[in-house]
Amino acid sequence: MSVDSLNTINIASVDSVVSPTSKVLLSDTTAASPLNIDSALHTYWKTDSVVYFNDSVVVKSKYTDIYKGHLLHPKGNEAIDRNHISPVWFFPIILIVLAVFASLRIFYNKYLSQMLVAFVNNNLTNQIVRDENILVQRASVYLSIVFNLIAALFLYLISIYYGWELVGIGFGFSRFLFFALVVSAAYTVKFLILKICGWLFNLNREMATYIFNTFLINNILGIAILPFVCLIAYNQLLPTSLLILISVILAGIAFAYRMFRGVLVGLSMPSFSLLYLFLYLCTLEIAPLLILIRIIVS
Repeated sequence: MSVDSLNTINIASVDSVVSPTSKVLLSDTTAASPLNIDSALHTYWKTDSVVYFNDSVVVKSKYTDIYKGHLLHPKGNEAIDRNHISPVWFFPIILIVLAVFASLRIFYNKYLSQMLVAFVNNNLTNQIVRDENILVQRASVYLSIVFNLIAALFLYLISIYYGWELVGIGFGFSRFLFFALVVSAAYTVKFLILKICGWLFNLNREMATYIFNTFLINNILGIAILPFVCLIAYNQLLPTSLLILISVILAGIAFAYRMFRGVLVGLSMPSFSLLYLFLYLCTLEIAPLLILIRIIVS
């Protein structure tokens, strides 16, 4: 069959988007057959078409290609390795910390809220210590365990980033356990000394208040630096040094606030001595911090 003429396909209402190259089938003008349109392929033909042209024709389509202009282009020919790869055991510990937070939020919500308020309200702190609420103390112990884990993770990440050489300790899970034991032992020894001093000088209530303040501020500090610990381990956009610096600044603010609350506890005593307070701060607060800084720098 010969072709008399070509059908010119014009679409009345079209969008401004031009469809990809489409194939057009031409047929005899005498055939009164309907026009079929495949919207997916932008192909037009008549049912009795006998002539097929492979020439490409640009046809305007009323369908908008939502994927056009949003293609992702590779920036390199090879895979880009992560700068810091967190160990396999890191994420389960984060899950344990989050699980403890969730359990406290569910079972100790009231007492957890009291502790958060007591962080900025010294009178409420004194009331909690005076009442000796066992549930508040239990929630504080759980949060202290969480603080020890977060502090150990933070020290582990810092040691890996700066390449601390610890004799006899590798760069894996054993290093994390070492820091966890160091943090736990340091605060255990400190609290024992405070308890003994409170018993010797008949200052049990004041020492209990100071110990609770230390627990409380450490727990809030652990919650505050947890996001930075996760960012240091898994973030690839922000500089690690900046995240570490912000975390150290938060720890410094918490340390200064703990000293301030300690002074308030001392001022509440009837026979308060600035000399004894200064000796205590130098012996159990400032000296250990200076020793830790010296070890890190060396």
